[in-house]
Amino acid sequence: MRDEGTRGRILQAGIEAAAIHGISRLTVGDVAKRAGVSRPTLYKHFRSKDELVSAAVEREAQYMVDAVAVGDLPADPRAALEAGIHTVLVVTREHPLLDRLIRTEPESLLPLILEDGGAVSLKVRETIDAILRSRFDQTDEVVLRRCVDLVTRLVISYAVNAPDDPPEVVARVVSAVLVNGAGSLMEPARSPDNSRAKESR
Repeated sequence: MRDEGTRGRILQAGIEAAAIHGISRLTVGDVAKRAGVSRPTLYKHFRSKDELVSAAVEREAQYMVDAVAVGDLPADPRAALEAGIHTVLVVTREHPLLDRLIRTEPESLLPLILEDGGAVSLKVRETIDAILRSRFDQTDEVVLRRCVDLVTRLVISYAVNAPDDPPEVVARVVSAVLVNGAGSLMEPARSPDNSRAKESR
């Protein structure tokens, strides 16, 4: 359920306006008009356009990670990661604002998403942390932190720079490599000695 009240209406109006005009052409006047408020009222909630955009992106990131109900994911670690990653990728690709900005104005959006310690990164990291803590017996906090960081960076990278493969394929491959290693998907190379022996026959 979306935020209620004036602040929520302004944020929703900002998201809708940005999806139409983009961030670079977005104006405070556009947002205020769409939200049905005056510019002074808008400025009571957001001191600048940049602050409004940051808050809007943060809110949408929260809704996306909320779509991953950690408690409802499969008990199996690999299946849980696959389902969680798949959900994030699907929601991101179907989001009208993010889809438009990634395609047309990545320079406006990427700093908000890729910033280490930024709101988006932290929200994705919290979800990944919850999945790994609940599916693995892990007592080493340093190892856990490194694994969470790795998965977070992978998920954000695939979300903002989607490959040709559909989300379900990406989620399946990434989760398999993370849990079982690359060897679970590929045949090991023949040793040089074996190769030469076969060539000499």
